Amino acid sequence: MYSTKLAGLELEDPFLIASGIVPDVPEFMESICKQYRPSAITTKTFTLNPLNPHHSPTFIKIGEGCYMNAIGLGNPGIGELREVGCRLFVSIGGSSKEEIIETAIRAENLASLIEINVSSPNRRNYGADVSSSVREIVKDVKSVVSKPVFVKLGPWDNVVELSGKALDGGADGLTLINTIKGMKIDVETGKPILSYGTGGISGRCIHPIAVRIIHDVYREYAPEIIGVGGVFSADDALELMEVGAKAIGLGTVLIDQGYQSLTSIREQVKSFLEEKGINLSSVIGSGVKK
Repeated sequence: MYSTKLAGLELEDPFLIASGIVPDVPEFMESICKQYRPSAITTKTFTLNPLNPHHSPTFIKIGEGCYMNAIGLGNPGIGELREVGCRLFVSIGGSSKEEIIETAIRAENLASLIEINVSSPNRRNYGADVSSSVREIVKDVKSVVSKPVFVKLGPWDNVVELSGKALDGGADGLTLINTIKGMKIDVETGKPILSYGTGGISGRCIHPIAVRIIHDVYREYAPEIIGVGGVFSADDALELMEVGAKAIGLGTVLIDQGYQSLTSIREQVKSFLEEKGINLSSVIGSGVKK
């Protein structure tokens, strides 16, 4: 009733932790695995070589359940990836196709699934800046790895078109959506609060955007989708599933309310299914007319 299959992977339940949430400290990740049993942890985005994060401030609260960050894909490099005691969906990025391919090769040994980040708005020449080459990137990554490959896309006007290109390239599925680019100004100085200037907005305020984009992409292609974007409750999760998401990535809620919210949302969705006497599979895509 409650399990799901994602790109051939059997998941005990549909809930995993989204990228950028759990610090890339193996001991801490292992403790989260043991205590909260996520179906998977999606790592912070790894690049081939270490990247320093942007200078502080990089993370601010902008509203109730809404945040903006510009950490800038700071990470220790893919060589520091370690086993942590639960399934890893390894997020990777790079400033070129060649760098992304090499990172994927090095990630594959520990990854159950590889997620290519072509949507981060917070680092020049990375993320969103390479999205126009998504078909070629996916095609070449798929030629050198055997693990499922998903592509993480952002909330852009051309996201349906880019989804099609990723799938044409051989992507096994999509992660929708990444943060939306915004800015916050200090009215005393007239300067941006974040050191990078702009940042990615996450949380409750992007949830309706995630619902709309997942709906539109699922209606067009019916791909396998990991839904991410402002899930704070069972109803939020069910919304994303009803418009096509097979799995749900929890992100900002874990920062805002703690990791115990994973357990709470999981149990609430399970209770909903039991009360209705339905399987999870009957929910996925049920709100989309094709």
